Amino acid sequence: MEEEFSIVRRTEAEISPASIKGMLILIRPVWQGKGLIKRVEILLPIDPGSACQRLFNAAIYDLREKIVTVGIDIAKEVAKTYRLPPIEKDDDILENYSTYNVIDLSYRMGILRRPEWRRIQRCYEIRRDLEHEDNEYEAVLEDCFYIFKSTIEVVLSQDPVEILKVTDVKQVIEEPQRITITEELLTYYSHAPELRQKEIIGFLVATAKSTDQPDVIRENSFELLRHFKTTTKTQVIIEIAKELEKRLDRNEIDLVTAKIGHAIGATAYFKRAKLKDYYSSILRDFKNSSSSWSKQAKIVSIFHDIGHFTYCPKDLIVEFLKYLVLCYIGEPGGYGTYGRNRAVFFSDAAAPIIKRIIKNNGNMLSDEIKKLRKDELTPKNCAIAE
Repeated sequence: MEEEFSIVRRTEAEISPASIKGMLILIRPVWQGKGLIKRVEILLPIDPGSACQRLFNAAIYDLREKIVTVGIDIAKEVAKTYRLPPIEKDDDILENYSTYNVIDLSYRMGILRRPEWRRIQRCYEIRRDLEHEDNEYEAVLEDCFYIFKSTIEVVLSQDPVEILKVTDVKQVIEEPQRITITEELLTYYSHAPELRQKEIIGFLVATAKSTDQPDVIRENSFELLRHFKTTTKTQVIIEIAKELEKRLDRNEIDLVTAKIGHAIGATAYFKRAKLKDYYSSILRDFKNSSSSWSKQAKIVSIFHDIGHFTYCPKDLIVEFLKYLVLCYIGEPGGYGTYGRNRAVFFSDAAAPIIKRIIKNNGNMLSDEIKKLRKDELTPKNCAIAE
């Protein structure tokens, strides 16, 4: 009972007038300079409803300015895609767009994340009630607390979002050495709306596939694709997968397309028949590598770069695993003194890559490895599976 009472007292303290007023110091200096704080501080003790409305209106105006900062070109496309009112110029956002549409557009453009979008929507509903205050409804501290906390944390304390442009990415990959990926770059990309992400990924894919580009620029493009993968929106990945397959037409998947597909996660959306044909061709290369260490290293490296077992058809997994294990542990030696003491198939170059592949897929491959230990190889030779 005492614990429950302490929680209640703590909650009451959190939403006291003093705590609500204390949140104002978190607002960005640009708004502090506009006299917003002073007006809200004056209104809060005598008219909480008006204080909430002032703060909410400031947050909406801040969102309008952030939309303009991101770019009217993006706003136009996003509005069209999600069937919001059309946008022709900056004034449409600053003057003619409704509050509800500003909130929705901010979310669709990536300025607000979904949880933040929901919080500002709830603030909008509360403010709408406050606008119609009468004898039946008056603003209470809980209303003020929610509006103050949400508008300040989500909007008024946050700097304008920097959206990455294609020209920015072009400048990064054209560095004459292997690029260093910064957290700032990844953050800017993660905030980009679908249309901008698709532009950037499309540019990187085209650069990675272009044989006219220097190797260092193509490798930098691959590196960025790999780093952008986790924050690229799913719909963007699906659209890129469709475009990659469309370019292939009736042709089989080639190595560059397979590497790009894995780098951005698009391979999962390729047609199964095409994937089956491509993995079957890779399996033939495994079989043809025989005891050539250089061939083994090359084909194992390719298998790693295209996503190894991630997209491999289930009925081919055991065959691939068999050749990987044989390349790793080798077989009894061949001719001469040196041959009798060295495994025929063992590849120094391929072994570390094979170990990494199997380690990354350990859970998925455990049953298949057990089968190989019983049916294909002696238990002592399957130490890699431990």
